[in-house]
Amino acid sequence: MGNIISNKTPQETLRLLNNIPFFQSFNMTEKKEFAGLSNQVIEYSDQEAIVEEGQTDMAVFILLKGEAIVTRNDLPKVTINTLLLGSLFGEVSFLTQTPRTTNIFAKSQAKVFKMDPKMFDKLKPETREKLKDKFITVLVDRVNEMNTALVRLKVEMEAISQAACEYQAEFDKILRSGKTMKEVFGGINETIEGLIR
Repeated sequence: MGNIISNKTPQETLRLLNNIPFFQSFNMTEKKEFAGLSNQVIEYSDQEAIVEEGQTDMAVFILLKGEAIVTRNDLPKVTINTLLLGSLFGEVSFLTQTPRTTNIFAKSQAKVFKMDPKMFDKLKPETREKLKDKFITVLVDRVNEMNTALVRLKVEMEAISQAACEYQAEFDKILRSGKTMKEVFGGINETIEGLIR
């Protein structure tokens, strides 16, 4: 699963980390700590799984190059989210020690910075605390985004419900006319096609 780029020097890794917004709040000494961790940069080819739902691997990832897509096994053809350069993922399993709840696939070619608990423990305590705070900030931002999306969805559902109530009388007339839904929609299609011509 992925190719570990073992020939990267700490300086090359540091250059990668300097271009990632996630690491902007870390000072140069802290970035050098991350860069000094061995075998942490991994490259994935197009459509290769970085994370698979149900896995118990507890690593956390930061996208250093490319993009990745998020899916679930119960809706394999639905892209839940697209992760961009600098995105953090896997932090929930990392923090809670629970199995993965989604799949993450590389979109085209992608490079990630992978940190497992052993690597995390090699960091200085202050750097670990700062990293945990960064994880919490990302999680809070995601909760806020989900809340906003849920409010938007609720408003849209209420609008649909209200529209359905307003058109209920029209639907009742159609049903009393004895027409099938296929006939009704066929008539609508004919009307639309007539308008297009």
